[in-house]
Amino acid sequence: MFNKVILIGRLGQNAEAKTAQNKNEYVILNIATQESWKNDKGDYENRTEWHRVYAWRNLSKFAKTLQKGQLITPEGILRYREVVEDVEGAKFKHRIAEIHAISVKRLSKVEAADDPSDGADDE
Repeated sequence: MFNKVILIGRLGQNAEAKTAQNKNEYVILNIATQESWKNDKGDYENRTEWHRVYAWRNLSKFAKTLQKGQLITPEGILRYREVVEDVEGAKFKHRIAEIHAISVKRLSKVEAADDPSDGADDE
């Protein structure tokens, strides 16, 4: 069995660095992908999907240099997390899909910076 996700998309905001309870640093990347198709009338329609990607350990050092609007391609595994929210006084339980990155590559240049690295692997 195999669990692998590869995306190509743009960052919706700058990378967000955080620290876990065990003091490990990680980075959250919010990535937008888009698909286009022609509808029955011959007009083009678009749909944007948002993906939450987590970069841990050594990969977080590279990931926190990523900026809003950059085209990137993360590769990782899909994980689900259960969340309980209070919606109008009622408990609402649902699952959130997350991608835990194994590698991230930058496909567009950093503006106003001269960072020569073009990607990193979590090794």
